[in-house]
Amino acid sequence: MAQFRLRPQDHIARSETTITLNWTITSGFRRPDGVLKRVHLVNDIFPGPIIEARSEDRLIVAVTNSLENEETLSIHWHGLSMRHANDQDGAVGVTSDPIAAGSILTYDFVIERAQHGTFWYHAHSALQRADGLFGGLVVHKPNNAGPRGRELQVEHLLLVQDWYHRSAQQALDFYTHEGGFGNEPVLDSVLANGKGVYNCSDAVPARPLDCVVRGQSHQTALQLDMSRKTLLRIVNVRVYAGIAMSIDGIAMKPVAVDGGNPVDATAARRLKSLHPGQRVDVLIKPDLINDPQAKPPRLEITLDSTTFKYPNPALTLTHHYPIKHPGTSKKRPNPELQAAEEQDLQTLRAPTAPLPPFPTKAQLTLLLYATTQKLAHLRNVRHGFINNTSFQPQTPPLLSLPRTEWNRNQFVPQIPYQPQNPVWVDIVLNNLDEEAHPFHFHGYDFYVLSTYSSRRNWGSFNPFADEEGHAVPPGGAYDWRGAVKRDTLLVPRRGYAFLRFRADNPGLWLLHCHVLWHSAMGMAMGFEIS
Repeated sequence: MAQFRLRPQDHIARSETTITLNWTITSGFRRPDGVLKRVHLVNDIFPGPIIEARSEDRLIVAVTNSLENEETLSIHWHGLSMRHANDQDGAVGVTSDPIAAGSILTYDFVIERAQHGTFWYHAHSALQRADGLFGGLVVHKPNNAGPRGRELQVEHLLLVQDWYHRSAQQALDFYTHEGGFGNEPVLDSVLANGKGVYNCSDAVPARPLDCVVRGQSHQTALQLDMSRKTLLRIVNVRVYAGIAMSIDGIAMKPVAVDGGNPVDATAARRLKSLHPGQRVDVLIKPDLINDPQAKPPRLEITLDSTTFKYPNPALTLTHHYPIKHPGTSKKRPNPELQAAEEQDLQTLRAPTAPLPPFPTKAQLTLLLYATTQKLAHLRNVRHGFINNTSFQPQTPPLLSLPRTEWNRNQFVPQIPYQPQNPVWVDIVLNNLDEEAHPFHFHGYDFYVLSTYSSRRNWGSFNPFADEEGHAVPPGGAYDWRGAVKRDTLLVPRRGYAFLRFRADNPGLWLLHCHVLWHSAMGMAMGFEIS
């Protein structure tokens, strides 16, 4: 648990520096929830070690691939802009080749001055993220005043993960097998900071498990001092499902999403709709706690099962995790009762309007359609598509090839890079599926102007539907004044997301669904800013 207690005091007041890390990636058998499984490890740790840094630090990470069976890998630094370091982004087939078994690759990049907040790193080749190859990455905001004793808040990291007892490759084999009917594999368990407890009696007889019964003490994922102001940085590192969460008797106030982008929200007893790849920072104030003499609080995590296409009798939808805390000698009032009952994290707004040079109208608009389909010429295996193209990694990667040598599996619009006056781009991303898709944009944050989901039709929006280009969106006109910035957004089912970004970071950047089964089967595209 000490691994997940952060140390902002070591970073906020110092000068920028170089952080050098040496990682060896292996695999070994572990029992995160009592079930024995082969897990990917970073320096023999699962989840991987947390990186703490500050803005403008240089990270040098030497990664040795010691996986067996000629298994390759790569690491992506989720949410970091990777400005001037496009080739370090870790997107296999786009910016780099994977690290071959027995080889070493050194990632070397500088964190952008303007970036701070909650990030994470994870495998971006094959399916290794589902088998544990990920970890937390927190970038602290410099503060020359330094720590001020009691005014310095305590910070903790919470990584929430869905867990499959079979290997990720076996799960994908089910998804692509004709007997799976194109249904995404439903997870078996939930881990918080790598910990969980599975009821061995829930195992399906047809798929026996090597399972050890464990008590609730093994499930303790956090150790919080409820007497102090606490910032809890929550990351959904999941493969498939969204989550809702609460802590007994405590209200949590969202203050930022993804990479430190501020939001305006009130405290709530329950936070819902945090989807794969997304992060939220929540503030827990001492005056928002119940009687400290009461029983220790529990973290409750509930799965969003709306996308599950079949029941998994081995899965419990709601999980509880004990929280250790030292308590406090004083009783406090309980204004928590005045907090909102629930906060939907997908509806958060920014506290202020975007600052100039944010325009009221973009100079370029891109119209995208995303869907999953089973087609005869692809063996009736469900694939993901964006604008009728199903992405497949290319070797050598696109970054090292002229466009004339890119194959038909690449959909990469080109956007002009104008360093003195960068182009503003609108993306209308239509989702034609019956389920929502969490999309992540490498290299960029974007403003969310609006989202919409239809209950009666496909809910798509084509801004070019009339000659003047002023078609009215089915969700109504957007309001940019409270547009929140994100790098990962849930695009609703039968609907669309209206996004705007400034093309000021040259390079080749991936946009893809963060449901691993969808991205593995092609729901991805690129942007060339050049």
